[in-house]
Amino acid sequence: MFTAADTATNQKILDSFKSLLKDHNWPLMLIFSGIPSLATHIKKEEQLDRLLRTVEFKGVDLYKSADKDELIHLVFSYADKAGVEIEDLMTEDFLKRLSFSAGHRWGLVIEMLIEAFSAAAVTPKKVCLIDHFSMAYSKISGLPLGYSPFTMPNYEHNFDPEQGRELYEKTRAKKSPASKRTQDA
Repeated sequence: MFTAADTATNQKILDSFKSLLKDHNWPLMLIFSGIPSLATHIKKEEQLDRLLRTVEFKGVDLYKSADKDELIHLVFSYADKAGVEIEDLMTEDFLKRLSFSAGHRWGLVIEMLIEAFSAAAVTPKKVCLIDHFSMAYSKISGLPLGYSPFTMPNYEHNFDPEQGRELYEKTRAKKSPASKRTQDA
């Protein structure tokens, strides 16, 4: 939505958000999630920044039982909603790879689940395989299909979670309509 070059458009977007939040006839809650760079844009509009409450989620930490339980709950909930079987996937190794591949970010975990389960849901057997997660990682990161923490041995030494988050943001920026307008200009 925001562009690096078009500050006039960015300001219009920020003004629109501010107007929406101040409209008492139409109560609205805005949730800006998943991309830390959004904070930079929001901070540019002081009034909007004051209207918002920042809530920062800590990353996924599988050494904490609450995080591990929540991750398991998310996996089963999304699989159930998609109508896919996942029992063969649910290992300690899979949970570690899922968290790692998402850069230990909850929002990316959820996007990975949605991508993988959507792909599995259209297969005849409706069984989610590790290949569905490898495909989801490729789609989200922009890396070649098959080159993912889900399929590579020693993935912790061959991938950098921070670099994965950066790839994700670059891939998302390429797909955004605002980015395409900037590229077309």
